[in-house]
Amino acid sequence: MKRILLAGAALLAMAGVAQADPYAAMYGNTVTITGSDGMKLVTYVNQDMTWEQHNANGTVMKGTYVWKDGTTACFTTTDPAPKTPNQAPMCLANQVAHNVGDSWTVQGGDGKPVTVAISAGR
Repeated sequence: MKRILLAGAALLAMAGVAQADPYAAMYGNTVTITGSDGMKLVTYVNQDMTWEQHNANGTVMKGTYVWKDGTTACFTTTDPAPKTPNQAPMCLANQVAHNVGDSWTVQGGDGKPVTVAISAGR
């Protein structure tokens, strides 16, 4: 009986890890995205599945996101409204959890490196 309980507890613990929210550390904090040209975007990712991005030129974009699967997030812009109806969302694969204070590099849409960092607060 002990083995069954231990095995069940281990499965529940693994299920909790598998379903952990990769963006949890971003909620209530600031995500800064710096392009290879040095241009910075400040983004706020919210637990209610919304986001807000402040661009270097002063414009602000807002939208929603959904999890396509456990590691792929798809972002839709709602403000300003998309220029074309039924515009496809931008999906980001291989999303993994990071902590406040972390910074990492990913490949941008143009193939050049982009640095992403999470800092405390907004």
